[in-house]
Amino acid sequence: MIDFIRFDYDNSIDFGFQKYVVFGEVTEKNIQGCLIYAESSKELREKLRKAKGLVGVMSCKEEVNKYAVMRKKVDVLLDFPERKIDYVTVKLAKEKDVVIEVALSNLLSTKGVKRLKLVKELRTLFRVIKKFDTPFILTSGAKDFYQLRQKKQIYEVFEYLGADVKRSEHWAERLYRRLFDEKYIMNGLEIL
Repeated sequence: MIDFIRFDYDNSIDFGFQKYVVFGEVTEKNIQGCLIYAESSKELREKLRKAKGLVGVMSCKEEVNKYAVMRKKVDVLLDFPERKIDYVTVKLAKEKDVVIEVALSNLLSTKGVKRLKLVKELRTLFRVIKKFDTPFILTSGAKDFYQLRQKKQIYEVFEYLGADVKRSEHWAERLYRRLFDEKYIMNGLEIL
């Protein structure tokens, strides 16, 4: 359905996604996402005042991610190798309807012991997500063309690591409808 990427892509090759959301670069071919990187809660609060559209937050501090989940403007907690996310943040994401991105590019960009540690963290994250039924989306998270992958390949890798792929598709479809379906108001409520 939807893939989150960090560069502007022209859809020249079909990877199985209907739309791309670009966080970082300015795009005219895809959906523009607002990327906010913050080191402190104060910095996040200041940047959120100017944010518009689909807002994604990146932070390597647990307390900033927790604060971001509690803000009404934040739609997505973006994934990158240094992201720290704890049990409480995952539970709050469920309550506040914030999507947690899990990106394949992290596995591609890390090597050795860091990759093993990341795989272990992902397995734990998927167990906690499943426990609370937290909204999450599996993406490529590509920073360039060479990190783009087929939707099927992304799902197979994460299914091997313990992700509930069907549930991820549900959350991706829900996000897609929220962005593009004019009749969609909220889950279970539509204009006829």
